Amino acid sequence: MQSDRHRHRERRDPARHGTRRRPGAPRLLPESGRILRVGNAVSGTQQAKCDTLILGGGVAALWTANVLKAAGQSVLVLTNAPLGSGQTLAAQGVIHGGLKYAVGGKLTDSSEALAGMPGRWLAAMRGEGPVDLSSAKLLSDHQLMWSLPNVVSQVVSFFGSKALRGRSAAIPREDYPAVFDTPDYKGRLFRIDEPVVDPVSMLRELARGVADETYLVEWGESAQLETSDGQIESIALTGEDGQTVEVRAGTYLLAAGAGNGELLATLGITEPAMQRRPLHQVIVRKAGLPDFYSVCVGTGPKPPLVSTTHVDSAGRTVWYLGGDLAEQEGVARSEAEQIAFTQTLLAKLMPWIDLTGAEWFTWRGDRAEPLTGTGDRPPGAYCRRIGNLLVAWPTKLALTPDLAEQVLRETARQSGASGQCLTLPHPPLGKPPWDLP
Repeated sequence: MQSDRHRHRERRDPARHGTRRRPGAPRLLPESGRILRVGNAVSGTQQAKCDTLILGGGVAALWTANVLKAAGQSVLVLTNAPLGSGQTLAAQGVIHGGLKYAVGGKLTDSSEALAGMPGRWLAAMRGEGPVDLSSAKLLSDHQLMWSLPNVVSQVVSFFGSKALRGRSAAIPREDYPAVFDTPDYKGRLFRIDEPVVDPVSMLRELARGVADETYLVEWGESAQLETSDGQIESIALTGEDGQTVEVRAGTYLLAAGAGNGELLATLGITEPAMQRRPLHQVIVRKAGLPDFYSVCVGTGPKPPLVSTTHVDSAGRTVWYLGGDLAEQEGVARSEAEQIAFTQTLLAKLMPWIDLTGAEWFTWRGDRAEPLTGTGDRPPGAYCRRIGNLLVAWPTKLALTPDLAEQVLRETARQSGASGQCLTLPHPPLGKPPWDLP
């Protein structure tokens, strides 16, 4: 029950993508159909118990599963799509510390909620704590915040404030990186301590940590929800061998992103309600593009451009562009219009960058969150208990560690957890937007 993720030009069938493996390539997850034993088999009616059963297959579900497993809980993760194929692999990978939300000159609730997140993620990247991302790739340990000439004084004043001390630093002209190393750039550059992680390797390592506990299901076929009065009583899982196992959990965690909306509707739960905020991101692919991890400060409350750099599966460099250009007005544009707008914007902001011969395409997707009165993003991670359910959205990639800790506080290890053999397939990894067909 994850949301569909696709390039603007075509939809993709999750069952037809992401399952092919190169001959001799290592498996990232257990072989499809591998048997998981979470306890002793019982005769007669096949039953199993676990502490927490997680519905979802993105960063929220997998990070939380790793945290709960490290705390000694028995966990089970069920997804109906390739891992990360909702919002996770479409993320830019920026671990915001909140500065982008404070460019108006003051720290907001959103910026304060994010302040400690870069340190939490960097600890995981060092292999410290319950989540080990030491084999994931850190694309950059910082972002650049750059200004247009007409807002230089505003930006200098903001970054000189007491609230920002120790979280940012002006970059001397002689140290400008290649993408801004030109006399044509008349603005200022600031380093902000917000790392950028590679979503693909990050997801792979999260999946590796709970590979034996993660299964691919088809709702209505291999998985059936048994519900009563807005609660999940159990989930019946039918394996490839035809054997059905009834799984009961102390807590059922709904962490399926946009899929939470369908799950809540199935359960007849109207509160919390879910909102979707669409995006229309732009991808530029060209050999020799310089690294470009940045936030551009303009005259409006939102950055006109947020950029990250990635390498596709063929080893080609891509720029992945978001920010205000991908928001409401960008969503209303067609793919051709969005590309033309971005080309004009980059020519205006960065006329020294030669994008002749570049390949351009776009990606559309939705950010799924709890409904707010304003339609804006909630300031923090969201976790709410409803009986034996927990409904959760991180609301921002960076806030995932905070969400997992909230779930940990709401759940517990149960001595009565038992299990049964499952012969369900394990899910493949999804693909980021720049690798979609």
